[in-house]
Amino acid sequence: MTFQLPETMPATVAELDVLLDQARASINVIQARHAAGDELTQDDVVELNRLLDAVDTVTSARGEAATAELEHADQVDAALRRAQDALHPAEPEPEDTTEEAPDAPATETTEEAAAEEPEPAVMAGGDRRPVTFAGVGTNNPPDTRREPGWEMDPSCPGYRKDMPRIGFTELARAIDSVRGGRSHNRPNKPAQGAYSAQVLARLQRDMPVIEDGHALVAAIEEATDESKLPGGSLTAAGGWCAPSEQLYTFCDVPNASDLISLPDLAINRGGIRWPVEPDLTSIYQNFEWFFTETQLEAVDSGSGEPTAQKVCVEIPCPDDFEEIRLAAVGWCVEAGILQTQGWPELITWFLQSVTQEHLRSISRRTILDMVAGSTAKTISDATMIGTASALLNAAALEATNLRLNRGLPRNATIEGVAPSWLAEVIRADLAMMEGTDTKNVTDAEVSAWFAARNIALQFVGDWQTRDSGKPGNLNTLTWPTTVDLLLYPAGTWFRSLSPVIELGVMYPKELLQVNRYTRFFTEDAIAVGKRCNASLKVTVPICVSGAISNRVTISCESS
Repeated sequence: MTFQLPETMPATVAELDVLLDQARASINVIQARHAAGDELTQDDVVELNRLLDAVDTVTSARGEAATAELEHADQVDAALRRAQDALHPAEPEPEDTTEEAPDAPATETTEEAAAEEPEPAVMAGGDRRPVTFAGVGTNNPPDTRREPGWEMDPSCPGYRKDMPRIGFTELARAIDSVRGGRSHNRPNKPAQGAYSAQVLARLQRDMPVIEDGHALVAAIEEATDESKLPGGSLTAAGGWCAPSEQLYTFCDVPNASDLISLPDLAINRGGIRWPVEPDLTSIYQNFEWFFTETQLEAVDSGSGEPTAQKVCVEIPCPDDFEEIRLAAVGWCVEAGILQTQGWPELITWFLQSVTQEHLRSISRRTILDMVAGSTAKTISDATMIGTASALLNAAALEATNLRLNRGLPRNATIEGVAPSWLAEVIRADLAMMEGTDTKNVTDAEVSAWFAARNIALQFVGDWQTRDSGKPGNLNTLTWPTTVDLLLYPAGTWFRSLSPVIELGVMYPKELLQVNRYTRFFTEDAIAVGKRCNASLKVTVPICVSGAISNRVTISCESS
């Protein structure tokens, strides 16, 4: 048995609450097993009903105990109040018999004060000591008063809706006005231990509530602005004494950006395969004939057959097939049940961080697969000057090679992949050249220079970054001396990325028993493929110098 009622039920609410928590914990275990997929047996059903009956029994006993504790608290309160009245009887207030002279005109100030003075709040139960809050908050109506003060709770004796903020004196009068045996409004919650709770008032300072870390920083900057203080000084006479406020939020997680983008397709089975294109180089050399009229008329002297023989080529039957198989990529997160309740900001920040890194990892894996499937080419240092011109000339040369090799038109689009810092290298090189417009080069202009050569580049992160000597490493103090570019005809590369399984919060029995659960689980099928065209990885030397070619002087002689 997971839970048993004691032979003698406890007499206090606190002890009964402990029993309730134990019974409910046993019920939660059975419910969690069912939610995890376990089939409940007949014994489980009997046990669940027994636990529910026990909860009803404890709940009934708790209600009786709470009622008894409240009645006892009222009796104690009444006895103490009677003792207070007996030891310190209230003196009757003298009546004011002064009559105002009939010819004394009432001033405007007196009339306004009489109009603004609230009526005294008389206590219920025939209390002989009325509580009045006259004069409290004078010239400070509730909608404009900004000073700190107590706002009375509706359950407090003497409460009125239009009551302004009060001080300790008025609050004490309200407490003292309650006679023995008086039943006042109690909040809708059980007593704490042997005492009954009575909310009287709340201290209001009109201070903004800071719930966000960024808002807290802004509030600190606003509060510590010396220009808003008398004399422009923040000097204080003493320390705060109190400990620092604890923040539980983390810095914002940036969105994953500069990710590779490829045409996506769905692979329904374990992979795909396609035939490898046969090499037609040898056929291209002699697959056609060319005869002149004389050659066509010539015949063999012996057989009389024409000597111009027209030979046909046979279509090859490809034996090789290219195949890619799907791979699995995913991640799983576990967390503590109490951790989720006690520090939810940590759970949110962790999931956002891991999700961002997952997206970047998918992009990085895709690019590395493309690099592995490309043919490496290196541009010689001797043919390049500077950076901007070197990159444009090298990319244009290799794009032309791809078009001519494949037989594509001269304006066919060649797609490419470059590191995200490439535009900054080009700008740095142009800034050292002559001319004022080179200091204001935008990303759109850089892309337009490649587009003018029918090259569409993607600028991606997480490639050629963060390693030693590469941008993204905080110890990198100079631009790299080389950069790699991927170039290929449009439509060469494709990717399949489809979800295999994605689950949210799960409470398997094995984890639940150790107070843990599965917060997230995801797995995707991924494959990157290339077909039909060549793909090049071009290494280009770069030198951020603003260098240009040698000047040539041309003299024109007049005749």
